[in-house]
Amino acid sequence: MTKILGFIRGLALIVICYYIGELLSMLVRGFVSASVMGMLVLFVLLQTKVYKATWLDKASDFLLDNLVFFFIPATAGVALIPFIVIKQDALVIIISSVVSSVLVLLVVGLITDKFEKRDERRNNT
Repeated sequence: MTKILGFIRGLALIVICYYIGELLSMLVRGFVSASVMGMLVLFVLLQTKVYKATWLDKASDFLLDNLVFFFIPATAGVALIPFIVIKQDALVIIISSVVSSVLVLLVVGLITDKFEKRDERRNNT
């Protein structure tokens, strides 16, 4: 019974943060999305120890374990777009996909490199 209550409490806390983020997003007129604002609210609450990370363990584990299911509707929606609709923009879509993927790989590689060098310096001292 406590496992179920722990899960419900964690999920409720995550949802509350999302809706607070929704309100904050409205205040800034959508400049920052509600989900990002909600994550920032959750981060602040965790850092200030208003929320304990252990309160979110069960709900976050469940959500992360089933993350792939959240992408199915978006993927199916894109797959159902007729090619004739995107035919005129196909080249732009392909180029932007390739460029953005390469940029992500470069940035992640540079950041990882920086962290590894920092860890090597720490271990050598």
